[in-house]
Amino acid sequence: MWLKSIYTSYNFDSDVVFCDNNPDMKVEKSDRAELKISVKVFLETYSCEILRSVISQAMETLGIQMIDSLILSLPALSNDEIFDLNNIKPLWIELENLVAEGKIVTIGISDLDTKELTTLYEWTQVKPSVNQVNLESCCVMPTEMIAFAKENDIQLLTHNDPKVLLPNEMFKKILEPGVKNPDEWKRAWIVRYSVVVKFRGIIQNKGYLLSATKR
Repeated sequence: MWLKSIYTSYNFDSDVVFCDNNPDMKVEKSDRAELKISVKVFLETYSCEILRSVISQAMETLGIQMIDSLILSLPALSNDEIFDLNNIKPLWIELENLVAEGKIVTIGISDLDTKELTTLYEWTQVKPSVNQVNLESCCVMPTEMIAFAKENDIQLLTHNDPKVLLPNEMFKKILEPGVKNPDEWKRAWIVRYSVVVKFRGIIQNKGYLLSATKR
C-alpha cells in the first residue's frame, strides 16, 4: 500500500513524498463523539515547523478537528548527547498552544527517565499526562518513577518501538520503486495513529503516516 500511494500520488520529480498505508482513514463525523483518537509523533529533528506540519497533516488526513491524546517521541540521542530541556521547550510550547486552541486534549512524552520527566513536569504549564517507557530499556518500572507519576497523575505506559522506527535500509527499499534516487531522500517524520471506540476498547482504525523530503 505504501508503494501504491507513491505511484498514484507523486511523480519522480516531486520534492516531497507523502504516503500512507490505509486508504480509508477519514473518521466519520457522526461517529466522532464515540471515538478516542491517539497519535504518536516520531520526530527526526527538534523543529517546531515540522511538528506543526505533522499535526496538521495528521488531522487533515484523518478528517478530524481534534486529537484526544498526542505523545511526542523525541529524536534519538547520539552516544555523546544528553537530555537538554532547552531542546524540548519550543516543541512543548507548540503543543501547549494547540491544547489551548482545542486541537489536542492531552499531551504526553516518550522515553524520559524519572529525572528527565521531573524536569519537564516542573517547567511546563500543560503537564504531561503520559510517559511511555520502552520495555527494552526498562523491564520493570523504577519505583521512583511510579511514585512520581502517581503523585502527579501521570499515566505510565510501555511500548516496544525501536529507537529508529524506520531504519535507513528499510526506508530506502520503500522508496526505490517510486523515486529516482532514494539516497537523496530523508525521513521528515512518522506518525502512528489509532482510532478506538470509547468504553469498548475496539480498534476501529490504525496505521502510519510518513513524510519524506529531499536532502
